[in-house]
Amino acid sequence: MLTLDVSHLKGKKNLLAFSAGVDSSALFFLLLENGIKFDIAIVNYGTREESDEEESHAKALAKKHKLFCHSIKAPKFDTHFEKKARDFRYEFFESLIAIEGYDNLLTAHQLNDQLE
Repeated sequence: MLTLDVSHLKGKKNLLAFSAGVDSSALFFLLLENGIKFDIAIVNYGTREESDEEESHAKALAKKHKLFCHSIKAPKFDTHFEKKARDFRYEFFESLIAIEGYDNLLTAHQLNDQLE
C-alpha cells in the first residue's frame, strides 16, 4: 500500500505536471483521493499519433474534476530533443508558477525515469 504525506500540500496552490502517462495519472488520482487542490499542466510535443489525444484526455479529465488544465504545444525540436523538450517544459511550468502564483510543482516519475 502506498502512503502519501500531503500535509505540506493542503491549503496550497499546487500544479501537477501531467503527461497522461501511468505515473502522472496515478499521482492525479492520489491527490484527488487525499483532497488536495491542484491544477494540471501538459505539454503536447506532437511527436506521436497519441499526442493530441493525450492533451484532449487531460483537458477532459480536468473538466470532469473541476480543475484547470494549462496546455501548450511545443515547437518541433530537430536536434537534442530530450534536452530541448525538458527545457521547454520547465520554462512553461516556471511561467505558470510566476503568473498564476502556484506554491508547488508536483511531478511523478517511475523508477526508469533517469533524466528527470
